Amino acid sequence: AGYLLYKAPLEMMFPCLQGGSLPLKGHQQKQERKDDEPDGPRSPAANWRAKKGHCAEASALLEQRAAGHVSTKAVTYNKLIKCGVKQDDVVSAEAQLKQMSIDGVKTKEVSYLTVIQGLAKRGDLTRAAVVLDTMVEVGLEPTAVCFDAIISAYSHAGDISGATKWCSRMCSRGVLPTVVTYSQMVDAYAKRGDVEGSEMWMERMEASGLQLDAASYSSVIDACIREGRPTRASKWHQRMQAKGIQPDAKSFGILMNAFSKEGDLEAAAGILSEMAQAGVEANLITYSCLLHACNMARNVTLAEQVFQQLRDNGLKPNIIVYASLALTYANVGHWYKVEALLEELTQDSLTMNSHFLFALLLSYSKGKPRQSDRAEAAFRKAMASGMEINQHLRSVLNSALGRPRCQLVLQDLKLVGP
Repeated sequence: AGYLLYKAPLEMMFPCLQGGSLPLKGHQQKQERKDDEPDGPRSPAANWRAKKGHCAEASALLEQRAAGHVSTKAVTYNKLIKCGVKQDDVVSAEAQLKQMSIDGVKTKEVSYLTVIQGLAKRGDLTRAAVVLDTMVEVGLEPTAVCFDAIISAYSHAGDISGATKWCSRMCSRGVLPTVVTYSQMVDAYAKRGDVEGSEMWMERMEASGLQLDAASYSSVIDACIREGRPTRASKWHQRMQAKGIQPDAKSFGILMNAFSKEGDLEAAAGILSEMAQAGVEANLITYSCLLHACNMARNVTLAEQVFQQLRDNGLKPNIIVYASLALTYANVGHWYKVEALLEELTQDSLTMNSHFLFALLLSYSKGKPRQSDRAEAAFRKAMASGMEINQHLRSVLNSALGRPRCQLVLQDLKLVGP
């Protein structure tokens, strides 16, 4: 029996081989289907082309199907609509949406939503409204996502009236606003510099009972900061924490930076204490913000304390941190401390960049007396290392050396230019 089985043709042992060829592997079958003419109501060939962004080819296949009186399912049209919107060809997407109705294909919310989002993104809100109205006419009820797309477009444009109008229309149809809706309304007022309006919508969001997170509060906090009201922003930040929402290091850093710009060093330093109380570890960006505040206030003592605290917490300073502290020293003429920092950063396996060189040259220019020789030597060494000169370095070198000597050095290094 074994002998007979051995001698039997493969076609008898494996009927699937009848016809003289091996069966195609899965990926080969898929490839063959992609290249075949469309067959069946799903039209895999058109689906594949639409998914790959070949909208024109997919549309041509559907026209062939229509000419042959072959129906096409909604999924294929939806892929074409999505393809058109993705390629910023909303006209094509609208045409496919209309063709669905002409061909008697049942449309769903996703078909209209994709077109609405595409039109809203382009700022064509009149046509977006028409599509939404058409959606209602065919018996589909727009969801919050449809309204949010239009409200978002008005919000980005800072059009409070338009955003409010569509929010009201949303509610009139019994569609409840979402966190996205409220956030867009907060942002719309923020873009117009209306902090009170932003706060009003934030309070409505809190009263809605929706599940909020740190991102929900970011718009109103940003609105306060944008208008130069860091104290007000801090109150919202604390209010967020009181509701059990844990902020991250980034949100604390934004507040710290806002206080720094206002020159309120005490408040900026207080943020570091708030972070410790909230159990949020400060990172290098946080310390950099605080060092920047120290520089603005010319507070060398606090800057040194912040730098030491950074090291005590096990963080390794990067070149940005070093440059921030160096600038604080430079502005009060402590060139010898900047030089010590340069040695320290070298020991940390870091390389001086243009920002640190600027601080070093600035410290020499503000030293008493001015350290012109040291400035020239440091500049020549930096240029020899391959560092590129910029307008800031050119300006501070001029202050450190004086115009005549600065021009001679630049000419010698072949760096003279506009």
